[in-house]
Amino acid sequence: MRSKQQENHNPQLDDEQYLWRAIKLGDPAALNKLLNKYYEDLFFYGLKLTGNQGHVADTIQDLFANVWETRKRISEVAHVKAYLFAALRNNLLKPNPKDIFVRADPSISLNRDHGFDISPEDIYLDKELQLKNIKIIKELLAELSPKQKEIIYLKFYSNYSNIEISRILAIKKQSVANLLARTINLLRKKKKQSKLSIFNVLI
Repeated sequence: MRSKQQENHNPQLDDEQYLWRAIKLGDPAALNKLLNKYYEDLFFYGLKLTGNQGHVADTIQDLFANVWETRKRISEVAHVKAYLFAALRNNLLKPNPKDIFVRADPSISLNRDHGFDISPEDIYLDKELQLKNIKIIKELLAELSPKQKEIIYLKFYSNYSNIEISRILAIKKQSVANLLARTINLLRKKKKQSKLSIFNVLI
C-alpha cells in the first residue's frame, strides 16, 4: 500500500523541462526550484569567468529575474541548464558601457579573449596524487588557452555534451570537437613528457 507521501510525490518536479514549462505558466515555485537546482553550478562557472563573487551572484539573480519577467515570451529549450549557462556567460562577458571611453587607446582591444581559470582540484580528483604532483598539473594547465580550459571544464567537470557546449559558447559543434581533440592531444603529449600518470580521467 502506497503512503500518502508517495502518492503526493511527482517525479517530474525535479525535471528541468517540467520546471521550465511551469515557469512559462506562471509558477513562481518552479522558478525558485530551478534556481536552487542550478545555482551552485552557475555560481562556480561564473567565478571561473570573472572571479568576482558579488558580480556573479548579482548576475545570476538578474538572469532568473529576466526569465520570470519574460516567461510569457520565452520559447521551449531542449537543454535548460545549458541555456542558463549560455545566458549567464553572455551576461558576464558582454561589453561594459564604460569601454567606450577606452576606444581611443589603440593598445586596448575590446575584442580580447576573456579569462578562464581552472585548478587541479577542478578536474583531478585523486587528492593524494594531486598534492604530490600539483606543480606539474599546474604546468600542464598553463599550456591551455582560456577557451581550452573552458571546454575542459564544461566537458569533464560539468559533463556537458559537445552540442550543449556549442550552445553555451555559441560556436559550431564541430568547432567544439576540434578544439577538444587538440586540447586532449596536447595534454596527452605533456603527460608522456612528464612520465606522470595524471589526467587519466581525461585521456
